[in-house]
Amino acid sequence: MSDLGSFFNRRKLARPSLRRALLSSSSALLIILSACAPAAATDQDTHTSVGDRMPPISVGQASGGTFSLADQTGKVVVINFWATWCGPCQVEMPELEQQVWQKYKSNPDFVFIAIAREQDKDTVLKFRASHPKFTFPLAWDPHRAAYAPLANAGIPRTYVVDRHGVIAYQSVGYAPNGISAVDRAIMKALAEK
Repeated sequence: MSDLGSFFNRRKLARPSLRRALLSSSSALLIILSACAPAAATDQDTHTSVGDRMPPISVGQASGGTFSLADQTGKVVVINFWATWCGPCQVEMPELEQQVWQKYKSNPDFVFIAIAREQDKDTVLKFRASHPKFTFPLAWDPHRAAYAPLANAGIPRTYVVDRHGVIAYQSVGYAPNGISAVDRAIMKALAEK
């Protein structure tokens, strides 16, 4: 019997219909969370490595105008690819807000952009309106124009780009405490001139 089944039996929650419903819900959650997980992306899915020059990125952003990586020379840039349907992305976003954006947003040498892969302006603006707790800059990449040079699959996907346009850190998928590695890469990149 599964661990959840044992839990319910020990707690006198052995009613078959309740147990089936809860096990079904937990199975659905695991499927959703694994849909974007690192195991879904392989080395062949990633086209870049730490030390490579970051490919050019230009995307529309929710605050208006266009975000262009070329305009960020001399700054440390964090780029996060996500989607509104991606469960791991939704788990990661509060951590990005609190542990990255809130920590560094006032640093003039720091830039952050969260780019919704395969999603359009309207979808991103609706997401922004329904999630006011996320204050970091949002953008969209409906046709994978920004994403395609980087990878074939896998989100969330995060890059730290140093002041010279070189990838200082990259990751795919969500892992508990994974944002601490992003934070360390940001601190290191900010310390280098």
